[in-house]
Amino acid sequence: MTSNKSAPAKIGVFSFVMITAAVVMSVRTLPMTAQPGMMTIFFTLAAAICFMIPTALVSAELATAWPEDGGIFIWVREAFGERMGFVAVWMQWIQMVFGMTSILMIIGAIFAYAIDPALAENKMYILAVILIIYWGCTFVNMRGVKTLGWVSTLCVILGVFLPFFVLVACAIGYLVTGNPIVTDLSLTSANLIPNLTDNGNWALFIGFVFVVMGMEVSASNVSSVKNAERNYPVAVFLVALFVFLVSVIGSFAIFIGIPAEHISMTAGLIQAFQTYFDMWGLGWLTPVMAVCMAIGLAGQVNSWVLGPVRGIQATANAGALPKILQKTNKEGVPVSLVYLQAILISIVGILITVMPNVDDFYFMLLGLTSLVYIVAYLLMFSAAIYLRYKRPEVPRSFNVPGGKLGMWICSGLGIATCLLAGYYGFLPPSTYAGTASEYFNFQFIGLVVMAVIPLLVYAWGKKSSAAKQKLAMQETH
Repeated sequence: MTSNKSAPAKIGVFSFVMITAAVVMSVRTLPMTAQPGMMTIFFTLAAAICFMIPTALVSAELATAWPEDGGIFIWVREAFGERMGFVAVWMQWIQMVFGMTSILMIIGAIFAYAIDPALAENKMYILAVILIIYWGCTFVNMRGVKTLGWVSTLCVILGVFLPFFVLVACAIGYLVTGNPIVTDLSLTSANLIPNLTDNGNWALFIGFVFVVMGMEVSASNVSSVKNAERNYPVAVFLVALFVFLVSVIGSFAIFIGIPAEHISMTAGLIQAFQTYFDMWGLGWLTPVMAVCMAIGLAGQVNSWVLGPVRGIQATANAGALPKILQKTNKEGVPVSLVYLQAILISIVGILITVMPNVDDFYFMLLGLTSLVYIVAYLLMFSAAIYLRYKRPEVPRSFNVPGGKLGMWICSGLGIATCLLAGYYGFLPPSTYAGTASEYFNFQFIGLVVMAVIPLLVYAWGKKSSAAKQKLAMQETH
């Protein structure tokens, strides 16, 4: 493995907040969070309490107790051994391969809206967007976390905060000019609290949970942060607050002007901009906002390039992967792994061009992504509980409040939410055109395959490493 001549530059808390925000914040989810109307407050609070806050608290404690690159691999390894650590980080990493492809597809559709909406149905155009943007992000990340910081900052400002504030300003303008509010804003229990006997509401809650997944990914770069013991917890809590405010306020800005039942899951935000801009003769601004949102999504993709792969790098250094995958450049970037990641995403992108129904393939990918990611979360929350008992002597500059009981409550909420999400992950969405059995089989087989592969890879890597060590010992004698 190549050695660095000098330590990579460290980043401050602002850059780290922007990197973390780029991972989990996106205005693309606002149409989904706006659909329940006033119930979005309940669902957002529930997702924050049951998942986002537990994830932020647990990852803050684990990252400050073991503040080295590797994130979830290090945490699960310390609790359950290297093999399970590899399974956890593999699941976190491989879900990104599928998840990023689905986001890149959305970027292509948004860019098409700004150029020619018909392009959104052109598979070769979508493939070109996937390849150009992801490989571009790959080359940007080769320059290390310092470059990642300012690129993420630019993308979050242009692609998240700018569209968000423009949307809110439009909603305020819509109200002050006397236009009617088209969604019921009454503060009644029936309008604020969903019927929890309805499976559809539980599925919607899981959708809100998926919006806030990824808070722990930035922990893989914790060693690149100045004063990580203090700055990391500060960063994750700031991002959690931003996510909550953007989700609730942004949802309000959409559903006051568009009836909740008419909000499109894919084009709802564009609908809102078009509705507001057309009222004031500013329709030409809609494509501009589309481009800004696409830039924000590209920034989100960019921030995921080095996240989970840092954990894979830690397993490579531990001998679980071949030596060729341990190569790093002068910035400490695992170049072989990053290129392998880009190749895998390119292959998934190519598969899109041969699928007869792109929408169904998108939904199946999204479902498999969620199920795979849930496995990583289950291992992380379980490790957090176990390490409170197994490694209490390790200093933690941040602790989940409430001692051991607090950790049980916090991680228990996360585990229960993951299990609930796993159940609904095997059920097809209402917009899926195929059969329920076809969808279930794809998810089940895909999940089993994704779980078996890391076990085989780990066994192969360890066998190869042991053989090399034995050969080296024989040569010395």
